[in-house]
Amino acid sequence: MARTLTTAVKNELLTGQIRPIHLIEIGFSTPVFLTDCGFDLTSSISGTSRTYTSSAFLVGGSSFEEQVDITKTSLSLSLSGADQTFISTVLNENVVNDTVEIYRGLLDSNNSLIADPILLYSGNIDTFEIAETETQSNVKLVIVSHWADFDKKSGRKTNNASQQRFFSTDVGMDFSSETVLDIKWGREWQLLIMLLSCIAILINTKKIHILNYIIIFYHQ
Repeated sequence: MARTLTTAVKNELLTGQIRPIHLIEIGFSTPVFLTDCGFDLTSSISGTSRTYTSSAFLVGGSSFEEQVDITKTSLSLSLSGADQTFISTVLNENVVNDTVEIYRGLLDSNNSLIADPILLYSGNIDTFEIAETETQSNVKLVIVSHWADFDKKSGRKTNNASQQRFFSTDVGMDFSSETVLDIKWGREWQLLIMLLSCIAILINTKKIHILNYIIIFYHQ
């Protein structure tokens, strides 16, 4: 993607003393703003002043390459499960398709953020994975670029996964995968229902001899 650098950023690059940092925005229902800087940073890159928290829970991310051709790219972002908020969020919310934006910024000699950081990557959460061992727990988010939407089949399906994607609180498709018995309708079933009703009446009135005529009628 084309990027425009501010004059301040260009001047800092010319000094040859580059102090890069990253600002990460994850669009959960309660958005998360993180930075790999050693201290919190405040920026208005998205039009609103936000504080990006310096967090040891940001474990790291994979590298990626930009392509000249129109093609989807992906990267992974790992968050420490030591903060149970991340695990609770991915397990209890529909985080697939939540937006993720990663910015790269520069610090000046006073460790102040130079305006403005550039957008390095923008995409959506495609999948997530929780990896736990005896010593650590991580939440891995796999993020794909917007071009990945062109590989997806459009439309909706009559299953719970598709329903939850569009209506996360709806339970109408919870049992759609279970087998439904073929319920038949027609004369035979109507007669059977009538027969059972008559049997119940005859038992109550003790007029069992009429039952023979009903059975003959049913078999015709």
